Amino acid sequence: MTGITSGRQSRRQYLIGAAAVGTASIAGCMGDNGAESWVMGTSEQGTSSFSIGQALQSVLRNNSDQVEVSAQASDGQVANARQLGDTYDLALLSNNIHYDSLEERGPFADEAPDNPAYLGFSTTSSECFMVTRADSDIETYDDLVGETITTFGSGSALYQLTATIFEELGIYDDYDYRDIPLSDFGSALDEGRIDACGAYTTLLGTSISGGMQDLESRVDLQALEMSDEQQAAVEEVVAPEVQQISPESFDNIDDVLAWTDVANVVFADHVPEDLAEHAVEVWFDNWGEVQEAYGSMLDNEGDNLHSGFLDGLPVHPGAANVFEDRGVETDDWDIGSV
Repeated sequence: MTGITSGRQSRRQYLIGAAAVGTASIAGCMGDNGAESWVMGTSEQGTSSFSIGQALQSVLRNNSDQVEVSAQASDGQVANARQLGDTYDLALLSNNIHYDSLEERGPFADEAPDNPAYLGFSTTSSECFMVTRADSDIETYDDLVGETITTFGSGSALYQLTATIFEELGIYDDYDYRDIPLSDFGSALDEGRIDACGAYTTLLGTSISGGMQDLESRVDLQALEMSDEQQAAVEEVVAPEVQQISPESFDNIDDVLAWTDVANVVFADHVPEDLAEHAVEVWFDNWGEVQEAYGSMLDNEGDNLHSGFLDGLPVHPGAANVFEDRGVETDDWDIGSV
């Protein structure tokens, strides 16, 4: 794996080697058809994470008699990390939220998750930036100071990514923040209840979620710009990575500097190796159906389906088996224990 190398080896090795004491194992519940029944944490409705969960649920329902998944809306990926192993058998988790949980930083600075999260496979990428109305005087990130804004849901991975970037820009918390559902971004900006909001694309600018489609259709937008000094500062950030993209799905926005992330399916450590292997095989063998159910999934070519596997993030042994069978070199991966 390439990417971030964890500096907290002792905690990571502890998480890989053992489950937290007192964890309630919820895997193994039987569905109506005799299959194992899993609960999956996604995010709020209208987000790409929720849509991905629904797509994976559908494909397993159509192609497996061993496992079924109930993909449920959640309070975001921070909640997914905390509830994995208790409420959820598997979940959507961004590589940066996952990394934060192991490093005990950001939303996990005071309390790390009790249970480890084992990587299954990567699903999609996200690229974030800030927008406002095209006729607004807000043109740069410095102009956000003192304004009323929203970024993303406060429990979401994109919120945490944006907070990290705003800290680097020196503007974090220097504005009036409103926690608004993604589906209301368009109306809130159009009606003047907020002055700027977060926007994001998937797959390097080529696709947007339903909430972003509503925003783009309601409001003529402009993207905020960073000064050369700010751009230099955020480009030094290890996670999230910052890159220039062309958000094709936003008609009047050309190139924009965006902070990026990759979302992965992760398993709790109580999920058996053989069942995780089976589920991942079903998804991989029916990837065309997965993409038909949700068009913004990564292509199953090259390294895409493990592109979010950062150094130091443990991989579920069942998933590792599938990658090995497909010729992926896994010798340097941290394989978890179940």
